[in-house]
Amino acid sequence: MKAMLRNRTSLASHTLRKSTVVDDLLAQTQPSFEAFYVAEPKLVFADGQTFVDPKTGLKLFGPYGSSRGTERTIRIGVVGTGQSIGAFLAYLSRCESRIAAGFNSKGKPFDPVCFPDYPGNARESPLRCTFVSEKTHQRAVAEQQLDSALKNGTVSAKLRDVVAVVLPHIEALAELDTQPDVVVVVLPRNVEAECANVGGNFQKIRLTLTPVEKLKRKLERDSEKSNIPLLDLEFTEDSDSNSSATGYWNLHHAFKARAMQYEIGTQILWESTLDPAGKGQDPASIAWNLFTALYYKSGSIPWQPQRMPENTCFVGISFYRESPSASANIETSLAQVFGAGEGIVLKGSRAVLDKKRDRKPHLTESGAESLLKAAIASYTNSRNGVPPSRVVIHKSSRYWPEELIGLRRGLGNVGLHDFLALEFLGKRFMRPGEHAPLRGTVVQLQARNYLVFTQGYVPFFRIYPGMRIPHPLEVVEHHGDSTPQQIAEEVLCLTKLNWNNCSFAGGLPITLRFSQSVGKILAELPKDVVPKTKFKFYM
Repeated sequence: MKAMLRNRTSLASHTLRKSTVVDDLLAQTQPSFEAFYVAEPKLVFADGQTFVDPKTGLKLFGPYGSSRGTERTIRIGVVGTGQSIGAFLAYLSRCESRIAAGFNSKGKPFDPVCFPDYPGNARESPLRCTFVSEKTHQRAVAEQQLDSALKNGTVSAKLRDVVAVVLPHIEALAELDTQPDVVVVVLPRNVEAECANVGGNFQKIRLTLTPVEKLKRKLERDSEKSNIPLLDLEFTEDSDSNSSATGYWNLHHAFKARAMQYEIGTQILWESTLDPAGKGQDPASIAWNLFTALYYKSGSIPWQPQRMPENTCFVGISFYRESPSASANIETSLAQVFGAGEGIVLKGSRAVLDKKRDRKPHLTESGAESLLKAAIASYTNSRNGVPPSRVVIHKSSRYWPEELIGLRRGLGNVGLHDFLALEFLGKRFMRPGEHAPLRGTVVQLQARNYLVFTQGYVPFFRIYPGMRIPHPLEVVEHHGDSTPQQIAEEVLCLTKLNWNNCSFAGGLPITLRFSQSVGKILAELPKDVVPKTKFKFYM
């Protein structure tokens, strides 16, 4: 017992001495970091007018490319039960007038700068358009069909049958001579109660592998142990030997994956969201976000960044699991291309995992080359044959040497490039006083390694619109030609290009922000459905 006490006393004394030494060293040598500030990027609206905030810009000037005095009509298709269609039409009528933000949970009015009222869609429409739904574009789903779909025992079966009930109505609207510009699917409360939070429980399910999949995994394990590469074998199996855990893991993803074949923008909406007395977001923000998303999905762009460099192709490279199961280790690469208006989604080759290196998915040399070539080709096609003069890659993991070799080959004749690895790694800096660091602050950690505060205090709002200390986005690696100043400016610009809502900015650039959601939709994609490239089909 005395020996144990002596050991504990000795350990405590050692810990105290070590802590004292560290404190002394910090007192003698204060850590010093170079830092600079990037001003909030401005957005371009109608007639070339600019502003930092999308809501204010739309209210003052109207959407990008529109002209004062002209008004567009957006035809909305509506799918739902008779009651949910009625609720949406009533909401549409209500939104012709001003929608106030109201009061927060403490009974105090919302800050009018952070939460401005929605002006309404009648005379003062911020989007310079009217939203209408004609009788021919309304498709009622029988409540009994949905009730029957929800009676199935398994979660996957419920999702499958709900999607099967709704999907024929999307097809019918798409086949009309005068089809709607966008379709809203308004799902009733009983579907929300059963399906809204589905997803996490699938992580607990172990995959049931087919015999061919088991053989492939065994060969991969043997290859890792022996360091002998696999032969380039082609595996085939019967079409009916599918994994029991394939598909229908999330209602939104399952629906989007199967609806994109009809090439019409869709918006899923819970009926409860339309309730004026509902909980959650304030009524004005709901209206701003919903009508901005409908405007975008109908084929228009509400704003553009002011200072994005011309002829630059931005590519986000990330990876997604082909199943949400925790036991799934098959990942596929994904590229999201921006810089020529509408975003483009490309599915890449199978990722590789090497547990001896970093346990993260990566591209092979040939996979990196082919994915970048496809991204550049898509960008060039969208610009009537004009290729980019510069390529910027945002990747969600570090670069292996073979990836860099493949990407540099994939550049072809493109002269300038910047390959960035972007991650949230938990590093934080404080600002003296009561406010968080300014959004746009950049801290240089070392050469080609710096932090960009994509979240933080926003001078326009006069507050930090967040609840906790902001996490800066770290540029972990930077291979290329541009300065940290230019890289930070572009990252901040790309955090403001989420046209699926009307928020001020996000924490991630659009190149990576929706990578998980897009990947999960691709994982849900049936084998007979060709993935669409337009970004709006995944939103």
